[in-house]
Amino acid sequence: MALSPEERTWAAVAHLAPLVGYFLLIGQVLLPLAILFLGPKTPFVQAHAKESLNGQISYTLYGLGLFLLALTVVGLVVVYPLALALLALVLWNMVRGALAAGRGEVYRYAFILRLVP
Repeated sequence: MALSPEERTWAAVAHLAPLVGYFLLIGQVLLPLAILFLGPKTPFVQAHAKESLNGQISYTLYGLGLFLLALTVVGLVVVYPLALALLALVLWNMVRGALAAGRGEVYRYAFILRLVP
């Protein structure tokens, strides 16, 4: 079954919308959630929206953990490189997911919790 350009676009947007969402309080989680519930109900779009949502929830939790770690004895000296690595991982997965969606492929984020089945 061939995917329509609209399905590919919605799936790619599910991965890239959190970039805008990071400027809102928890928009990085809300935008993929909105696509999951309000976007096209095709299996392809739903799978990409769920993967993006799982990734953003996981990365938000990891970032919160790093923030709490920075407040402890460990401090910013150790947390700063970890935060940069997390940022690189987030961007890498978002771009790779969007590119895979544009090609009509399924993409799985690395190092995430699968909370939304």
